[in-house]
Amino acid sequence: MSIAVCILAKDEGKRIGQSLAQFARQSFVRDGTDIIEIHVVANGCTDNTAADARGCAKLFDGSRASLHVHDLHPGGKSRAWNRVVHELVGDNVENFVFVDADVTFVHEQVIAEMLARLKADTHLAALSSFPVKDVDTKERKNALDRFSLVVSSRTRHVEVINGQLYVARARALREIWLPDQIPGEDGFLNAMLSTEGFTHPADPTLVSATTEPTHYFHSHRPLEFVSHERRMIVGTMINRWIFEHLWSLGSATPAGELIRDWNQNDPAWVDRLVGQRAASTKWLIPNTILFSRFRGRGERPFWKHAAYVPVAAAAFLLTLPPAILANKRLKEVGAAATW
Repeated sequence: MSIAVCILAKDEGKRIGQSLAQFARQSFVRDGTDIIEIHVVANGCTDNTAADARGCAKLFDGSRASLHVHDLHPGGKSRAWNRVVHELVGDNVENFVFVDADVTFVHEQVIAEMLARLKADTHLAALSSFPVKDVDTKERKNALDRFSLVVSSRTRHVEVINGQLYVARARALREIWLPDQIPGEDGFLNAMLSTEGFTHPADPTLVSATTEPTHYFHSHRPLEFVSHERRMIVGTMINRWIFEHLWSLGSATPAGELIRDWNQNDPAWVDRLVGQRAASTKWLIPNTILFSRFRGRGERPFWKHAAYVPVAAAAFLLTLPPAILANKRLKEVGAAATW
């Protein structure tokens, strides 16, 4: 296979070397059976991410992997995604691997196993990862650690893309353009893939996830949690409004090229749409978001579901401040640029 590994990095100068060293140890790089392009996309960085990445080229000496570093301005993760998929990666690439610079792989076969499953299931457009919070590795966990892990275990989704790490077929991604600036780019990508560009009802079988943990990610401290949840809520609402707009067009043609044209010819289209929707009411955040922690009983026995209610209630109280901040942000100019 010919594979493009894409690391969209924002001010990751302190971690990019470690991230690339991890990839150099992955079996799909060491085994040398695939042609691999590794693209580090310094995404509107204000630090030395690009220079530090270029200094890591020797990590791939003796392999069939080549390192390419791009220093893009202006920033925006979805804008960088568009550039790497449609301009920076070679046309011969069959599969993409997207990964954040701050994840730690569980073992050295993670990427090889994900690519093998994608290859084996020809119906899949993309395969997502199984993230685990880094506190799970602690031998002695405090009450906050245990609370965080319980909430995470109840809110994991297996039919959506986790932007921290996923693999996808190049032919599927090349039909897609994302809005140049949105906070929830992975959710938007997931919708574009599962609906084939908003031409069909969502097919959840087009996107799946691994069943075993793939990587650890950084657990948020309290203030980081508020900022992260605020961004997630803003991104969810903006995506929802764009989805409704695209569905209203009733087009039989996939929306990718339409979004590309809007990005090029009407750069303010997302901000204008957000402004129109945000002006419709004072409170914008629906109960489905506020009470999302209470959902997902599934096949669990009633007593297990009941035991989780206090945890869900606490999570709801923690969600309120970010929701209030997100509501305020959505009414401000430039909400689509939230980070």
